[in-house]
Amino acid sequence: MSELKPRITENGIDYILVGDYYIPDLKLPEEHRPIGKYGRM
Repeated sequence: MSELKPRITENGIDYILVGDYYIPDLKLPEEHRPIGKYGRM
């Protein structure tokens, strides 16, 4: 059996090898929202 690559890119999405499966390497953008005066109470 051939060696599997630890990371691949297919259709613009990065995949990471976990066990025998490739799982999408998704990252959420960080959110910077002010909570305001009443959100801190």
